[in-house]
Amino acid sequence: MDEVQLKMDSKGRICFPSEFREEMGDVVVATRTSKGILIRPSKRKDFIEEFKRVITTEPERTGEPENWTPEKMKDIWERRV
Repeated sequence: MDEVQLKMDSKGRICFPSEFREEMGDVVVATRTSKGILIRPSKRKDFIEEFKRVITTEPERTGEPENWTPEKMKDIWERRV
């Protein structure tokens, strides 16, 4: 069986046939592509290792920080309250 049509239930879950589940394992990765959604097997990430990687990686900067005036900051806070 290379291709199967699956239905999504009312909670958004998809049930795969056992032949597919045996090959996929416990964790899968869903990737949006130009042709649709690709679902492929993955490995469970070790939480501690992933946490260490995240906290030791430099954050991506998307531009220069703005130095706002106190008046601008006060205006923002007043609009949110």
